[in-house]
Amino acid sequence: MSPIPVDPRKGGQRSVVPEPAGRRRPGPSRYAAAPVCLLALLLAGSPGAAGAAPAGPDDAGTTSTSATVPTPDDATATTGVPTPDDPSATTDAPAAPTTQAEARPRIRGLATPLGQVADGVLPTRDSLSAAVSDELASDWLGPQDRRAVTIRDAMTGEHLADRNADLLVTPASTTKILAAAAIVQGLPPGRTFTTRVVAGATPQDVVLVAGGDMLLARGEGDPEQVAGRLGAADLAARTARSLQDQGVTGPVTVHLDLDHVAGPDVLDSWTDFWVSEGYAGRVVQLGLAEDVALPQAPSPADPPQEVARAFRDALVTAGVEVSGEEEADVAVVSAVEGAAELASGESAPVRDVLALALATSDNALVEQLARQAAAQEGVTTDRAGVTGWIRDTVQEAYGVDLTGAEIADASGLSDGTRIPVSAVADVLVAGADGQHPALQEVLAAGGLPIAGYTGTLATRFHLPVHAAGIGNARAKTGSLPNVTSLAGTVVTAEGRLLVFAMTADRIGEDGAVLEARSALDEVVAQLARCGC
Repeated sequence: MSPIPVDPRKGGQRSVVPEPAGRRRPGPSRYAAAPVCLLALLLAGSPGAAGAAPAGPDDAGTTSTSATVPTPDDATATTGVPTPDDPSATTDAPAAPTTQAEARPRIRGLATPLGQVADGVLPTRDSLSAAVSDELASDWLGPQDRRAVTIRDAMTGEHLADRNADLLVTPASTTKILAAAAIVQGLPPGRTFTTRVVAGATPQDVVLVAGGDMLLARGEGDPEQVAGRLGAADLAARTARSLQDQGVTGPVTVHLDLDHVAGPDVLDSWTDFWVSEGYAGRVVQLGLAEDVALPQAPSPADPPQEVARAFRDALVTAGVEVSGEEEADVAVVSAVEGAAELASGESAPVRDVLALALATSDNALVEQLARQAAAQEGVTTDRAGVTGWIRDTVQEAYGVDLTGAEIADASGLSDGTRIPVSAVADVLVAGADGQHPALQEVLAAGGLPIAGYTGTLATRFHLPVHAAGIGNARAKTGSLPNVTSLAGTVVTAEGRLLVFAMTADRIGEDGAVLEARSALDEVVAQLARCGC
């Protein structure tokens, strides 16, 4: 039985079944607001504003932990009141939340505990297609021929519903799923990045050597954290002890070695807007976690120099006399081969760094990791080399057909990427069925944000109609001007794990992005409710 009837007028392309009688199509916008309010909401949820700049990538605002004003995409704005799907709902009016914990969404209760997802009942193709047809009919998703959807069984890869699944569409940041699949082939999940301090040309010279960690803490590191596992102050304290042991006195001069995996800090395919407004940071091999780019808070022009300054300040605190002006740049040199090591420290493992990059949709961090992985495999680290390596690796290591697909960068930010949702789903199935444990580790470590709770999904699934997906669905978001994507996993009401990948790449302007995202969230919530 075909999962979705074939429409001969579309050259055999399968399309979603007509909506059943009695089902209501989506009504008017749930985000109706005065123009000035809508502008503020879009600035909070997307990088651009109408008439000012294009809408921006990938819910980037959700990566910040300092936002204080809830937006319609902010989970704290709408989830303080139990919903009809919330088992904690009562007939009494709930008290207003007084803490952040109280305002967070509540995970929907399960009729039975989750067991092995392979033991759950596999939905039938016709019933699953019917279950989501109303949600997929939303006018907010743009033209019918630019909506691409595939829903699979995670354990077997069986197709349960498809619409334009092989159409080349703009995936936005769901491209990062393919990049992650390639990265773990070049960088083992347990590998760490080493930042070193070595002796320079004279006993009074020390060289801070980049090793791929762009998440250093300014002060002391925290071994329990991913961002800030190693601190500049840790390296300085160890260096101070080494200098003391060697009897080095007098002022020392700090230098930088940035030879580790060379490459441009800004891709030639990125617009100035993305970088200047903080939607993409600089692709560097040494940086501070506090300098990661955020919307309206761009990264500094030279992140490695910021690390050098932090290291130099920490040396002074540790009792070492340091030459040079406090705010001056340090000289960039190549460390002498075989130079004595004065100090070193390790980043968090690749598994956790990559999971963080995916969860927060950090464009620069994904590009940096892809560059390091490609270099590890002996590939040139320019953009063409890295993207070609991603394409070849995904095809060869995972057996994914990328015929006709185009990959413009590792992050999905550049113009020109065209990938079918079928390829994205293929990679997700590979990460779910146990055949590729390295990718599975990254996705399980938080690489797919939890609906309503983490990463770029922290402020999604916030309406009552989305409640079934909260705490259940895990997915990578994707947003660009006129594009919204969502790809991940969800467990049905009967305990079966499904994979989905969805893209609409011709949605409307301004507030349409909020409605289109909500429509995709509704599809996923409907899959979570599915007893089909």
